[in-house]
Order: sequence, then structure tokens, then C-alpha cells
Amino acid sequence: MNQPKYNVEWQRLPDMPVAKWEPASLVKDDKIYVLGGYEDYITSSKRLDVFDPKHSTWTRLQDLPSALSHVNLVPSDTGFWFAGGMKDKVHPGLDHIIAEVWHYDIELDRYEAAPLLPGRRGGGGLARLGSQLHYISGLMEDRDTDSPDHWVFDLDQWAHTGDAQWQHAAPLPVPRNQLSVTVLHNKIYAIGGQFNHDSQQLDQARVDIYDPATDSWEDGPSLPYGHSHSEGATFVHDDCIWMIGGHGTPAGGTKAMTPDVLVLSEQNEWELACHLPMPLSSPAAAIVNDRLYVAGGWDRRMDENKKWLSSPEVWMTDVPK
Repeated sequence: MNQPKYNVEWQRLPDMPVAKWEPASLVKDDKIYVLGGYEDYITSSKRLDVFDPKHSTWTRLQDLPSALSHVNLVPSDTGFWFAGGMKDKVHPGLDHIIAEVWHYDIELDRYEAAPLLPGRRGGGGLARLGSQLHYISGLMEDRDTDSPDHWVFDLDQWAHTGDAQWQHAAPLPVPRNQLSVTVLHNKIYAIGGQFNHDSQQLDQARVDIYDPATDSWEDGPSLPYGHSHSEGATFVHDDCIWMIGGHGTPAGGTKAMTPDVLVLSEQNEWELACHLPMPLSSPAAAIVNDRLYVAGGWDRRMDENKKWLSSPEVWMTDVPK
């Protein structure tokens, strides 16, 4: 899988308003919402910005209730949900893991709090199946222990009574963090991720698939190598799962950033579709109107004192076919 299936031409667009690494992202009404993450010097961000691909413009929306990273977004009728995460990292210093759950309403440009997760989690996966939110695995409060927990929240019950609570569902067979989670054919795919965080970061190639009809997990097609840090850049397009950039650890090799754009095809096999312009950790990425957009991430850039700087770059290419 060293050679990509397609050769593509990337075009650089105007930069993001603020450089971001490890942001969350979501497409709604052909616009890309980019939330939180780390700004320069691995500092937590409160920004929510929306990118309009039609005009290559960015608009700043209401700031987050707190500076946040290590979440992902799932859609609602009026906006999107996010849960857990790592909060308020300053430079220097560590962020802390939280149990907060929020809904953002796009038209109102407003956040509304929902019942807390049963425990504090960061770097887990949030997915939506019908009227239910699923929060899966992630780091516990010590920032290093991976949780097997899988919790479910009934949005209809919350909307009608205001009294819904998170319930337990089948735990993830192999706990991990900074995994990618998405929904394909009404099943949840928990893809890659890593073991531990502060003590070590061991990338995993494992894929698990959750079936809500049986409340059970089954093995999915393994990735070609251990993979993590693509949470904000994993999505479904044309019945295929796309994963953009991230960290990869080949068998017998060392962990490094990857330029790979991986696609789980309709034949249930992973393919190397193309390469990014450079290896890139944790960007935001999405496909809108058959164009792939990649924004932010970390590409090893540093200042004169060897302190990390997030990338502000935005790249676009036509979806390879």
C-alpha cells in the first residue's frame, strides 16, 4: 500500500483565521464547521469558525463555553452535539478531562448544556444512530487509562421530557483513545486509535463495528497499519469511510505523522487513495461538492525556540475517481 491509487493536484486556499491542530469538524449545509482544538504552543482554543467552500471564506461564530480539544461532532436538526474532551490547556501546562455535553444551534448561534456523561472522558468517539447519541471509549480522568465504556443518550426523550440520562450499552472490546468513530449503514465504526496517552501512545490497526439491533460488536477490516489522530478528519462519503492524515505506526516501525488518505471501499477493503501535500497530524477535513478540503493540523512546524506551531493552511483537491 505504499503507492496511492490516484495522483491528485492540491491547491492551497487562503489560510484559516487562526491556526488549529486537533480540531473537531462537521459538514452542514455545504459548510465546514471547525471547533476547538489547539492553537499555537498547544494552547486550547475556544473558537468556532465556519468555512464556506463556495467563496473560500471563514466566519467566526460564538466562542465555546470553554477552551476545548479531543472531541468530535455529530449532527442535529439545528446544529451539532459534542461531549467530553480535554479542557483549558495553557502554555505551559496540562488540560483536564471533562464530562460536559453540549449542543450548538447554528441559527441561534448558541450553546445549550445537556446531562453530563457518567464519567469524565477525553479522546473517545461520539456517534449518532437515529435519535440516540453514543459515546464510546476514550481516556479516563488520569489522562492515560483507556475506558471500555459505551454510553447511550436518547435525544427524543430529552427533547420531550428534559429528563433523559446516559445509559450503558455493550462496551468496546478493546479500549483506546483518539480513535475515529463514524456511522456507515446504521452501524458504528470504531477505527484505529491508540493505547494510553501520557505514558505512551501505541497506535492500533483494529476496527470494531457496533450493531444497535443486537447491542454487540464485531471485528471490522483492520487498517493497513496502526493509526490514530484523525478524529476530525474521518467521515463517510458515497458509502465509503475516508480518513485523512493522522499518526501511523507500521509493523515493526515507529510512530510518525502520515500523508495518507485512506478509504474503506464498498468492497470492505482499505485503500490508499492519495497523498496529502505533506505528512499531517490531526487536521480538519471534509468533502463538499466532490472536493476534498483539509484545514489545519500539525506538520512539524516550530518557532525559533522549538515550540510547536499549529498549521493555518487550507488545501483542496478534486475527489479522486
